[in-house]
Amino acid sequence: MQMFYRKALNNIKISIQDPLYFFQSLTAFLRGFLYIIYYNFFTRNVKIGFPFKAYAPVRIIGPGSVSIGKDCSVYKNVFRGLTIVTSSCDAVVNIGRKCALGGLTIRCSKRVEIGDCVMTATSLIQDSFFVNYDKTMSIPINKPIPEPKEISIGNNVWLSMGSILLRGCNIGSDSVISAGSWCFDATIKDYFLAIGNPVKKALPIEKLQRLKGIS
Repeated sequence: MQMFYRKALNNIKISIQDPLYFFQSLTAFLRGFLYIIYYNFFTRNVKIGFPFKAYAPVRIIGPGSVSIGKDCSVYKNVFRGLTIVTSSCDAVVNIGRKCALGGLTIRCSKRVEIGDCVMTATSLIQDSFFVNYDKTMSIPINKPIPEPKEISIGNNVWLSMGSILLRGCNIGSDSVISAGSWCFDATIKDYFLAIGNPVKKALPIEKLQRLKGIS
């Protein structure tokens, strides 16, 4: 209860010191509340936890199951807001609590699991090579198409600007996917920095912090 009162008093102080921030936060809270009402009560396959702040638009499309935890926020970025597309009834997207989602796009055919306190910039998470492959396409694909494979992201992970996670990725907690990097069928250990296009090797963040000039 004391934590609640402290947080309330802190919010009052912030609203007095910065009215614009307070107005933007309140607007995002109300917009998020409307998203909660719409998706929780008017769709069968989407559940969003309360509170939910939407500073940018949210689009959730498709027949699959989508769950977003409490205290998540959606922010503006190059590609505005949050977009989740499920391509089958068996597709499952689970997003943990207190995630900051900015410009994130998720395309799910099988399963995408995201932990708590994950922060994203303009990123793509896609558990298959193709969103919707039609055999009648004019360009034939002679080789077999890899099946969708689950993507798992741990807690407190940072997906930097332009990062891409494709099928089979397993990202450990407290890790960072650097800007412009993309992973395919890769496993990144806890507290590692993944760099590359594609990512071939990850570096332990603890050792990087020991470098001169980094605390």
